[in-house]
Parts: sequence; C-alpha cells; structure tokens
Amino acid sequence: MRAIIIAVALAVVGVQALTDEQKEKIKAYHKDCSAESGVDQDLISKARKGEFVDDAKLKEHLFCFSKKAGFQNDAGDIQEDVIRTKLNAELKDLDATNKLITKCAVKKDTPQQTAFDTIKCYYENTPTHVTLA
Repeated sequence: MRAIIIAVALAVVGVQALTDEQKEKIKAYHKDCSAESGVDQDLISKARKGEFVDDAKLKEHLFCFSKKAGFQNDAGDIQEDVIRTKLNAELKDLDATNKLITKCAVKKDTPQQTAFDTIKCYYENTPTHVTLA
C-alpha cells in the first residue's frame, strides 16, 4: 500500500512505511467493518482497483474504516490534523499534503458519503493507491 485510506484508503501511507502492527490493524479494521456493513467483497475488490461503486454498504464500510483509522469521528467530522500527519509522512511535502486535503477532505451530506468521496478523491489524486486490507 502506498496511500492511506483516509482512508482511506484516507490516509495515504506507503506499505514500506507501515509496521507489521499497523498492517495487522488495517486488516482487523477491514474485517470488522466488513462484518458491520455487510459489504459485498467484490465491491471492495473493485474499489482497490479504483472503481468506486455507489453502494450504501460500501459507503458504510468506508465510513467505519475511516472512523477506526481516526480520519473521521463518530459524528462523521473530518479529522484534518490526523489526516495531515499521516498523509504528510508519506508525501513529505506539506504544501502538496494541504492541497490534497483541501481538495478531497470535504464534508458531504452524510458521514458515509464524506468517507466515500474523500477516499475516492485521494485515490484519483495520488500516484500510488491504498488497498483496504
């Protein structure tokens, strides 16, 4: 993985930068959120390839993941400081990090839509991408 989920997903983090403990946490988040949301695993596979299907369970999964990763709180508010720290650790360019946050971390009508759109935006605007598990 080279991007964070803010995701994904938000956050953008390189696989090489992740410790084994962090990788295990991500796998656990994915497993827990899959069980919670009931998301079709094919939709997760598609999202990993950049095809974000407009599906309520996928959005719920991404919101769950975003909360566990600290990118959104329970109310769905974006936690920019967390995202900035994790994203800049990978990009090593605060200006680029801030531009990406301004472009992608935008509150939508629901927390689920915010997570979905934010993660999709990060995916589309970073050179390398996150996998969700």
